[in-house]
Amino acid sequence: MSDQVITEVVGRTLRVTFNRPEARNAMTFEMYQKLAEAAAQVDADPQLRALVLRGAGGRAFVAGTDIAQFRGFTGEDGVAYEQRIDEVLGALATVDKPVIAVIDGHCVGGGLGIACCADVRIGSTASAFSVPIARTLGNTLSANTLRRLVRAFGEPRTASMLITARKVDAQEALASGFLTAVAEDLDAEAEALIDRVVSGAPLTQWAIKENLRRLAAGGPVDDADVIAKVYGSRDFSNAVEGFLTKTPVEWTGE
Repeated sequence: MSDQVITEVVGRTLRVTFNRPEARNAMTFEMYQKLAEAAAQVDADPQLRALVLRGAGGRAFVAGTDIAQFRGFTGEDGVAYEQRIDEVLGALATVDKPVIAVIDGHCVGGGLGIACCADVRIGSTASAFSVPIARTLGNTLSANTLRRLVRAFGEPRTASMLITARKVDAQEALASGFLTAVAEDLDAEAEALIDRVVSGAPLTQWAIKENLRRLAAGGPVDDADVIAKVYGSRDFSNAVEGFLTKTPVEWTGE
């Protein structure tokens, strides 16, 4: 099982590869646990600037949860399962550093839930997105997972995807804003995107993510602590001087 999720540090990124290509990277419960651990790992290491997610094999990002694990499920098991998925996706969605999903092929069910937690998503021309449970398992999504899809795709498109079990292709995902780019050469364009992200100002990226989370919670947002942390940082002070003196700035996240 240990090689079903490959975690490695590459430069200033933590790379997570879902590595069950023979099963289109369908997730086992242990794989979800490894993903949650990776989310904690990237935030714990000050040298890391981003978390990168992708699937092995070129046919799928993640083709949902391994269906064999649902055999014999009771209603109570279903509740526990959806609660665990909520926990894992919550851990991924609250990573302080940028999360990048590199999507080649099918991104289905639980895989789409994972992709929804990324801040930036790039797909191949063969990428396709669906939650076909109305025609396959006849199960459901938790309200929290549904909320993630609605935020990513909008309510009308989410409803049509789920009720008709239709696929969204790469171009529709791009037009909807779910994908940042659709790439012919996914590896090259993904690396260029990753380089652009990790060369950015870490505190700015953190502040944007944090305030987006607060906005999503609804109600008035008190972000004085976020603003004070960024404007009071050495990075900001050094960047102002660098801009005025036309000298390069090296971001430290402090």
